[in-house]
Amino acid sequence: MAGRIDYDIEKYQFTEAGETPRLREQWREVYLECRQLRAGAEERLRIALLNVDYVTSFELPFRLLLVRAPQLIADVRETLQLSRKAAVFNGKRYGCVYSLKQDLQAVPEAFHYRLANRIRRVDATGLTAAPYQQIAREIKPAESGSARR
Repeated sequence: MAGRIDYDIEKYQFTEAGETPRLREQWREVYLECRQLRAGAEERLRIALLNVDYVTSFELPFRLLLVRAPQLIADVRETLQLSRKAAVFNGKRYGCVYSLKQDLQAVPEAFHYRLANRIRRVDATGLTAAPYQQIAREIKPAESGSARR
């Protein structure tokens, strides 16, 4: 049985635990500008670097939907004078922080990110996964209670 299944992202939020209101507003402006310009991958990266105090290698795929972030950073470094600093993400991953600013002492060395999303599945007949999710919700409390005994 072959059929088409679509996935709609209903909610998508990517945040850093220590994100300041200033940084949050900068990212909001970047999203708006990228959407308005219908920016391509390299252009989205440039817009972010020019408008945000710093970007991390961990957040680029999530915030800017960049698939080839390392290659794009290498291309952009040829034209923009980027500063780079090592960082730790979610306590275990290593990466870099990039900025147009020369002094990166004020930039944290560790970041903790949180991704929240809800994806809705719809098959060719229009059925969603909602009935299965309801069953899972009903069964989960019963299983949790029996696991504690």
